Amino acid sequence: MEAEELIEGAKRVLEGNWNGKFTIPSATLYPHMWSWDSCFIAIGNSYFNSDRAMKELKYLFDAQWKNGMIPHIVFNEKEKTYFPSAAFYEIGRSPNAPKHIGTSGMTQPPVHAIACFYIYYNSKDKEKSKEFLRMVYPNLLNFHRYLMNERDPEKSGLVTIFHPWESGRDDSPVWDDALSRIDVTDLPKFERLDVIAVDGAIDTIPSNEEYNKFIYLIELMKLSNYDEKVLYEKFPFKIKDVSFSGILYVANKILSQIAKIIGEDAGEILEWISRAEQNFHKFFSLPSENDGLFYDYDLVVNEWIVKRTISSLAPMYSGLISDQEAKALVKWISDADFCAEYDTIASTDEKESYFKPVTYWRGPIWINTNWALWLGLLRYGYNERAERIRQGVFNLVKNQGFREYYDPTTGVGLGGKNFSWTAALVIDMIMMKNLPFSKL
Repeated sequence: MEAEELIEGAKRVLEGNWNGKFTIPSATLYPHMWSWDSCFIAIGNSYFNSDRAMKELKYLFDAQWKNGMIPHIVFNEKEKTYFPSAAFYEIGRSPNAPKHIGTSGMTQPPVHAIACFYIYYNSKDKEKSKEFLRMVYPNLLNFHRYLMNERDPEKSGLVTIFHPWESGRDDSPVWDDALSRIDVTDLPKFERLDVIAVDGAIDTIPSNEEYNKFIYLIELMKLSNYDEKVLYEKFPFKIKDVSFSGILYVANKILSQIAKIIGEDAGEILEWISRAEQNFHKFFSLPSENDGLFYDYDLVVNEWIVKRTISSLAPMYSGLISDQEAKALVKWISDADFCAEYDTIASTDEKESYFKPVTYWRGPIWINTNWALWLGLLRYGYNERAERIRQGVFNLVKNQGFREYYDPTTGVGLGGKNFSWTAALVIDMIMMKNLPFSKL
């Protein structure tokens, strides 16, 4: 009965946040369409409302840039309560930007192929869902091609991000050192509307100094007309992202399966997969004194970013690590320093000086990362530990509702209320009967 109540509650959240074209993440704080949010939402909807899941992703793909990039925000022109706005991004500077809709000028982790496969996998009408795959396959292929070319001229199979927001882990301590080297000049005047949206609870959102650098990086992108080749040459923030790259590896394996389902040649995709397998440890494992964790790599200074955060555990989801390496990560996942309230996993090691329990990605529990670790633990056969995370997520939601994130020391819900991806991924954690990607 508890599971049924959770599912019904989650469905109410998704229904309440649906605006007829897409699902907003949460009222007040997030009135637009966010790329990977919509993918998580489509995963949840794939169980009960595949038509809506398909409609959501089609709307997102309609905003895809000519170079293949899927932007991290698609703006609702009727909403004026969010900054940076569509006008601020000035995407018209790029010849690749869409002219019919406002978007941001950056991307987000590529959960899209994964979501599309979920729609097919859970569909009762396989012909209809196969036709959907045929329709969106060019969008998915062009997006992955963009990431594998424009964001990886090294041909490593791994992705470079130009802004913390592209990672999805906006203010993670991982970015602190890279941001500290950036001197802000000629910053335009603006008002932080997120402070208003959280009712002044400034300890839950990035500091002004950090936020100013986020905005300054957008200004630099604009000055480069969003040209990746120019950005790669001189941009001050260039990081190979372990989590983003792991998600893309999974997405590429799934894209190859989609190609097989619809009768397309997957040769190019298999080459991308091979590159990632060859270079993953080169970029993300410390060469000596390895503690078993994985770290992002800063291309500007050619150094690993040794910060113990949830991204250090992310390879558990990707399947790119050995059984022995997975065993070492399970030890960290079970360690009290990462293991937060209700057996869930905090976004930062609680022993570290940069841990902040209520500040966005500097400590709180996020359901999407716990969902990914749950899947990873299942992949490697750690079923009991996976179940503890699953039940921990359910307890957080039962006690605090479908919140954006949760305090890892108290379990208190924080950020947006009735948060869509929390609802959607709870549905998946209840409804998934087997691991569809474990053999890929």
